[in-house]
Amino acid sequence: MMTKQLYRLIKNVRLPTIDRFDSETGEIFLNERVQPGYYSFVWPNGSPCLLAEMYLCDKSKTLTVNQKDGGTLGNYARNLTHLVRFCYAKKVDFAELKHSHIDEFIYELCHETDVYNERVRNNNTVKAIVATSINFLVWVQQNIATERLIAGVDDADKRYQIKLKQEVYAHRTGRQTIHNVFPMNIPRATTANATPISTTNVRTLWDTLEASRSDTNVSRKLQGLFSKKQQADHLEYMHRRRELQLVLLEATGLRPQELITVPCSNNVASLRKSQLILPTLKGRIDSKNNMRTIPIPRSLAMKTEVFINFHRKKLIERLLASGIIQSEKDVDNVIYLNSESGKEVLPDAAYQEFRRLTVRAGIKQKNCQKMFRHRFVTNMVKLHFISFMDKNPLKTRHIITDSDYRTILRKVASFTGHKSVDSLWHYIDLAWEELDAFAHSYEVKELQDRLKSIFYLTNEMKGDVHSLSGKKISNVTIEKLNAKLNQIEDLVANSRT
Repeated sequence: MMTKQLYRLIKNVRLPTIDRFDSETGEIFLNERVQPGYYSFVWPNGSPCLLAEMYLCDKSKTLTVNQKDGGTLGNYARNLTHLVRFCYAKKVDFAELKHSHIDEFIYELCHETDVYNERVRNNNTVKAIVATSINFLVWVQQNIATERLIAGVDDADKRYQIKLKQEVYAHRTGRQTIHNVFPMNIPRATTANATPISTTNVRTLWDTLEASRSDTNVSRKLQGLFSKKQQADHLEYMHRRRELQLVLLEATGLRPQELITVPCSNNVASLRKSQLILPTLKGRIDSKNNMRTIPIPRSLAMKTEVFINFHRKKLIERLLASGIIQSEKDVDNVIYLNSESGKEVLPDAAYQEFRRLTVRAGIKQKNCQKMFRHRFVTNMVKLHFISFMDKNPLKTRHIITDSDYRTILRKVASFTGHKSVDSLWHYIDLAWEELDAFAHSYEVKELQDRLKSIFYLTNEMKGDVHSLSGKKISNVTIEKLNAKLNQIEDLVANSRT
């Protein structure tokens, strides 16, 4: 059902409100309130969908709204999209929907598949979409089509077009609430175990990133503001930002939403100590006060420092020189900056950037940013297993206790930002499966870090050589290339010891 997005978040909208009403003169005195976000909503043909806009505006009084992804109100907008598309395709008004329409709607939601021939959404997501849709239809019934019985629970005097049923929900406090819901014969979804991204796909992404380096273009807006030299530097920033995305996803196991909110100023001193401060975001986009500090290889720390002190700094200088921003105060305090505004990159923009790279790489199976996190967590569990076995030689896989596992998983959780070790339990089997390939236990963490550093350096050199093609090489450039070659030699030599 998804093609072009039907809704758009408009920030900081001033909405009129009735301050008071003079009953003697009939005069209405208006005031205004500033709404953090207002949703513009259209039908698939581009014409305004006013009922959806009015509904979301009304809901904004009680639902949380933020300017990052819309908050809870944003979830309502996303869910409502599916009903709008369905009604448009079936040529039926909201007030004319029948019970059979909703049955068909649910069937389509459950059976839609993606390019990998996998379900687009699980049963829990379908239930959430239907719940929002019913809530919207009840709102239409109460506020717009007041003469219609669109959705509700039948009684002796009322027969509704969409027949709901009452369900009792018991809360932990012992309190019970009754909700009118659409009867659905689909079971509650069980969360599928996460799968790590394969080594082959990681390498394919890196090769594709380097191969597509010269295929990107500066937007028309920036072409009119930047010189040719500035445009070339801007393309370099965009390439280095995509490169940093892959490096951080693989080396730190951060969540995709954490990637775009890694603080900058906090990390300047931390990176010198080969540490990275990461926000722990779980379910709350704008919760930036919960930080964790993790050790990283020196090569990654240096790479991140170069990005901050060179590529990011030059981006800010370009934006200032072109008048896009007025001062450095307009720049958000994050490492991963939007190339055209100096603000945080929106979650969907980072996702689309990764998706475009995946498509260009020709990867046919499911491949997403989260799979880097699953790969990192699996490796972390595996490495802690090895360390534990070295310290406890009498322990084997078959006699390790749940207490032992929890001790290991707590250490892993300190790196990954998991609140509960129970969320990590399924990684145990994944880690043992990979360890079964080894005939003996040995310390692989340092070896893996060295090999990753070699991999990153060789990819950098590919880019350097590509950019120097047909140009006269200066002594400074030769020294830089020699320095990287020396680093590779040192890493290889240390890996043999």
